Amino acid sequence: MPFNKMLLFLASAVLSMALAACAATPAAPTGVEDATEEAVASDAPVEQVLIGGFDVGPGGDPQGVLYNNGAGNVWFSKLFTPLILMTEDFSEHTAEGALALSWEANAAADVWTFALRDGVKWHDGEDFTAQDLKFTAELTSAPDAAVTRYFAGRPQNVVGWNEFNAGEADAIAGITVVDDLTLEIALLQPDPRFFDQLRGFYALPAHAVDFAPAELQSADWWWTNPVGTGPFKFSAYAKDQFMELAPNEHYWDGAPQLDKLINRYFVDETAAVLALESGDIHFTYVSADVAARFADNPDFQIFEGPSFVTNLFNFNYHHEAWRDVRVRQALLYGIDRAAILRDVFNGTAQATPCNDPYPAFWPEDANYYAYDPDRARQLLADAAADGIDLSAAFEIPTYYTSQLAKDILTVFQANLADIGVDATPAFVDVPTWRNVVEQNMDFDFTYRGYGAGPASIGTDWYTEGNIWGLDDPAYETLVADMNAAFSFDEYRDARTALCRYQNEQQTFAYFWVSTRYGIASANVADFHYFPAPGGGPYVDRAQLWHIAE
Repeated sequence: MPFNKMLLFLASAVLSMALAACAATPAAPTGVEDATEEAVASDAPVEQVLIGGFDVGPGGDPQGVLYNNGAGNVWFSKLFTPLILMTEDFSEHTAEGALALSWEANAAADVWTFALRDGVKWHDGEDFTAQDLKFTAELTSAPDAAVTRYFAGRPQNVVGWNEFNAGEADAIAGITVVDDLTLEIALLQPDPRFFDQLRGFYALPAHAVDFAPAELQSADWWWTNPVGTGPFKFSAYAKDQFMELAPNEHYWDGAPQLDKLINRYFVDETAAVLALESGDIHFTYVSADVAARFADNPDFQIFEGPSFVTNLFNFNYHHEAWRDVRVRQALLYGIDRAAILRDVFNGTAQATPCNDPYPAFWPEDANYYAYDPDRARQLLADAAADGIDLSAAFEIPTYYTSQLAKDILTVFQANLADIGVDATPAFVDVPTWRNVVEQNMDFDFTYRGYGAGPASIGTDWYTEGNIWGLDDPAYETLVADMNAAFSFDEYRDARTALCRYQNEQQTFAYFWVSTRYGIASANVADFHYFPAPGGGPYVDRAQLWHIAE
């Protein structure tokens, strides 16, 4: 089966969509000008302004910056453009709306060539070229770059990246600018799916970036004069309030129909939903329980789809308790997952056996750890008899703060208490969570999500050098086998084998994949939203969005 056909098959197995019609136009936020009374009185066209909570929910990254983001692609892709995009249902890779027109590998799959789109200009009118991509790769890969991710998912496999990142070379040798519209990337090891790692490779302008790599996260550039190639360009920003964009008259696929696109920042989903219901905004992400309230309301349209994100307990293996498989399995047996899926999610989530959110890769004989608190207690008792101490009071930090998430964590807390584990949830914002979990490792276990694509699944949590302290040669062998697979059949079998191992070992505690939702006013026309992991990026044709009369 060709790989692109396989991708369509994977997504179609779980994809659904619901639409409705008709609503009033929301008012602009405080500090953002609306159409003037004079314009209305003179029959001049009413200004087209669309306001949304584009960073609300798990796909958002409010006031984040590129290469320090784990999500937020719905908004980032309005200003900047990635090398490769996913289709609107996140089912396959596409050149539509992307910087690359095509990509192909040599027979060994260790040299990839990207043909770039002609006629793309930066917001300031300068031409985009392959040199901008090389600049971006080296800016974000510099030894002192203030980044949480790089231009590729596994940049260590790019020829010369390790030397450059260590400060031993002046450039990444494996990235070659063949000409203005051709980029070549050479790899140390063959990777038939390398292109999938470049969905997050957003171009930055070599001529306009005014900060050093160490300042990438803190630079004012992102909030005062960011320059991209996306359909919209920067217009205004008020910290903790909003960012306003104007149409990019240089956009290669036609200037947007909107006069302004505004991203409002909200303290939580509840505040955004209230703003939507009151007519202050046109769009926001909502949880499943909230979406149900809008189902029969003709004033709104509902967008839904699989999250392709597995929710799980991420264990800190630097703590001895989590190195014992009996303890990890006990937490699964001790949580009534079926009850949560039935009573909290109301059937809008599906149990997953491993880290992989795609059912096509799940083994048929997987163990779903049916609720068995007696077995959980016995496993913990056996571990305690061997010196494992679980008497401490644990905290479960999470960046999921919706009411739905709070209901889930309430059940977790009660279930764990029933098997003798004292664990209290801590609901925090994303920056705080990153500081606690990913920077300081000051946690026991955390409730989080991890997204994947149909042509790749992240393995950096588990392989050599992972920050969680997991040391498992068997796991690394399975990962190596998967990455080396060429044909679809080989890849499917290897990815399923990896899932089976995760399922048996419960490397982390894997729970479910949910359906996620967005709600928009019905008069927002030609609008598209898909709850992709991290917000995509995916094709949404934002240049066509407008408010219907």
